[in-house]
Amino acid sequence: MKRWIVRAAMVASLAVSTNVHAALPVIDGANLVQTTRTALQALKTEIYENTNIAYQYRMMANQLLQATGMDPAHLTEQLDAIKDEIGKFDLYGVTLNDLYGAVSDNADYLSKVRSMVKASGKPSGQWLEDQRTLLANGDKTAKNLFDLGTSVVKNVQTQAKRRQKIQKEMKLTGTAQAAAEATNEMLDVLANQNSDLLQMMSAKVQSDADKDQKALAIETESLDTARRLQAERDQQRQKILNLK
Repeated sequence: MKRWIVRAAMVASLAVSTNVHAALPVIDGANLVQTTRTALQALKTEIYENTNIAYQYRMMANQLLQATGMDPAHLTEQLDAIKDEIGKFDLYGVTLNDLYGAVSDNADYLSKVRSMVKASGKPSGQWLEDQRTLLANGDKTAKNLFDLGTSVVKNVQTQAKRRQKIQKEMKLTGTAQAAAEATNEMLDVLANQNSDLLQMMSAKVQSDADKDQKALAIETESLDTARRLQAERDQQRQKILNLK
């Protein structure tokens, strides 16, 4: 159910036109920004849970230090294990904060794009088409906007991969695990959203559409050829049977 809701959010953010003459999809800037803000909220929750767990481990360490009558070797072993866990959660916390900053930049970029679409007074589909034309013609402003988006997206991807790598080694509580899974879902949506937007802003989508049309034409032609050859074989087989 959760995955369906997340996918629904992505569909709402990137609405694909059903008009065959409109070769490229359009965007809903408000939903794009909202999706990113939802991802930020998921990260906030995860940061809170992570901070809480690290605090609990520190409390455990303090209690052990104040304990009396414990075997020194056993005490040292337990403290070392707790310190190791604290180190992991501290590192994870730094990574989460870095990712939060990257996603914040992502939200700012999407807000910028939304403002530019609104200022143009054009439908988003027309604005995207203009951007593709400008980019293809080497327009500096369009290129800077696209390059900025690419840089922002790559940074989010880099920080998300760091988080994922560290998360696999973490011992999370049930609540923290749920928070992490919610973040995972929203990061998936964000990754798809970013990829689709950058493709729509570039000529790559048109190129891909042309390739798809060519592939379909080749496939149709191959199917027609196969049917013709089969019909010829059937005719030849029937002639042979008639001779017997």
